[in-house]
Amino acid sequence: MRALHGYWTGLGLAMACAVGQAAPDMISVADHGAVGDGETDDTQAFLDAVAAATEAGVHVTVPRGHYVTSETIELMNVGISGPAMGAWPADIDALPSILPTHDRPAFTLAAGGALHALDITCAPPPDAESGPPAVLITGIGVYISNCRIRYPWDGIITDGVSNVGRLNIENVFMVAPRNVGVRVTGTWDVPRLNNIEVWNAGPVPRGLDKGIGFLLGKNDLIRVTDCFAFAMRYGFVLADEIEGCEIEGGTWGIMTGCSTDYCGTGIEVRGHNTVSISGGTFWDHAEGLVVDGEGARVRITGAELKSNGTSCVVVRDCDHTVLTGCTLARPMEQFVAPAVVFEGGRLVMTGNHIDGFGAGVKIGPSIRGGVVQGNLIDSRGHAAIVDESEAGKMLIETNLVQTTAEEAQ
Repeated sequence: MRALHGYWTGLGLAMACAVGQAAPDMISVADHGAVGDGETDDTQAFLDAVAAATEAGVHVTVPRGHYVTSETIELMNVGISGPAMGAWPADIDALPSILPTHDRPAFTLAAGGALHALDITCAPPPDAESGPPAVLITGIGVYISNCRIRYPWDGIITDGVSNVGRLNIENVFMVAPRNVGVRVTGTWDVPRLNNIEVWNAGPVPRGLDKGIGFLLGKNDLIRVTDCFAFAMRYGFVLADEIEGCEIEGGTWGIMTGCSTDYCGTGIEVRGHNTVSISGGTFWDHAEGLVVDGEGARVRITGAELKSNGTSCVVVRDCDHTVLTGCTLARPMEQFVAPAVVFEGGRLVMTGNHIDGFGAGVKIGPSIRGGVVQGNLIDSRGHAAIVDESEAGKMLIETNLVQTTAEEAQ
């Protein structure tokens, strides 16, 4: 109950700040000697303020400034907040900045820990091959809101060992993470990710061959809404095994209004994961969606998936994959490939618009069964549907194929 109390008081703190109210009984790091000049080590002031706030049952406030820290700040049943009016997605320093100079997490959030309205700017060596996360989550009921995190190795990750249920992260701008923007696994109760942008640009050069925007492991009814990944190798990955994590198992949850742009692959589902995806735009260099897991259950509706160089959707194996009411686009004439490649499991495709250079749907010989029905297909002179499956395994009917005579030549 103490952990839940911390969660709700942290939530109340952030809500009070968000509407411009002065949160009562706050302890300022400045009152414990923090300077915030970008040169003085303010670690002890933060530790003393957190200890005092924890003992008093209140929270910590941080005035605008640049605060150097030389060790991890751990928060359990206490929150740290910057000013309510700081603009989090800006390139200017409207928020108080935490400048970690060590090779450990800037913050560790145990049960009931909270961060609000802070900037964390990391400075890993340019040639680093590994590094710490900006924020490590180790307990239940953690709340992170209205923060900016710049140039970390990993942005916000759970420890892969602990139950971190009822995790709530919203309104976060993540700039140029080297490895993973957000990693969440081990949530046995309804976590929530909302309005998080992982943006791979800025002063840290890295190609599209590395990086994951959102990495989801074992999660019970996770709700991912309005999240966005730009220029990562993978936008969203759902995996039942994650390297370095003891917890294993798939994600069960929903994605609503999420998008990717300029990524290698938009969404990749690996292993036994169950996800329903509604809306969103996934404009990627390679696949918009890859499903590769014998027990995977993937439903996607009302989304746009656009691939520059290969197929929009590749289903290698699954329990079932359902595509309804989606736009599948392959606009680049120099890269000819099927819009949908169906190699294993079961597939239902209804009411989609398929437009691109290459076959509309290619069905392999190892599929278990499927329905391709009522789709509008313009394959620019290529075959609309290529079916290599065994007789009786596919129902293909009432698809409207539109190809102009000029395109067919």
